Amino acid sequence: MLPLVIPMTKSFYGQITNISIIDSRSHLYFSWGAVSYVIMHLFFFKPHYVYNLGHEVVHVLSTWLSLGRARNVKVSGEEGRVQTTRSNFFINISPYFLPIYTIILCVSYFLLSKFTDAPNYSAYFIFFIGFTFSMHIIMTVEALRTSQPDLIKTGYLFSLSLIYVFNVLVAGLVISLIFTGFSFVDMMMQFFIETKELYIFIFRQLFLV
Repeated sequence: MLPLVIPMTKSFYGQITNISIIDSRSHLYFSWGAVSYVIMHLFFFKPHYVYNLGHEVVHVLSTWLSLGRARNVKVSGEEGRVQTTRSNFFINISPYFLPIYTIILCVSYFLLSKFTDAPNYSAYFIFFIGFTFSMHIIMTVEALRTSQPDLIKTGYLFSLSLIYVFNVLVAGLVISLIFTGFSFVDMMMQFFIETKELYIFIFRQLFLV
């Protein structure tokens, strides 16, 4: 998994440089939301309970998707716990790369836009998308600085590589919906091409092909 970090970073950066900030004010609302969370986190309040709740909810959802069952969910400001009948790497590390609150906001906006005048309130949605995504990134980094049983089960190096790649992937998807010039499709195409070339290079170096 570790070699995936390089092409994902390069493809993401390549699209970042294409962003146009002239055509839309969406980037401003997104940036204000992200900065607002950073200020709140550094100077006023760290929403540990909210983050832990979302963390355990993702554990439960990923367990259901893996055809398992979850019970005895416990959440506090210090930690969260859930008992599951099934365990795999997806269940273990999904909360670290799925920003559940950002996903809820995006789905809510999509559904509301079908029945209401949600586009009239798009600035608020974009603001809180930036706010919640910033919360996910910062709180996840803080969580990864401590020993995590979820990562120990899967392996730290494998888990951290996968978490990084998927967080950048999700960030690219969110940014592509907000910023003009950022193409998620082009990012993924470049990622696949450079990943293939990198693995071919590594294979040839290892086996002198």
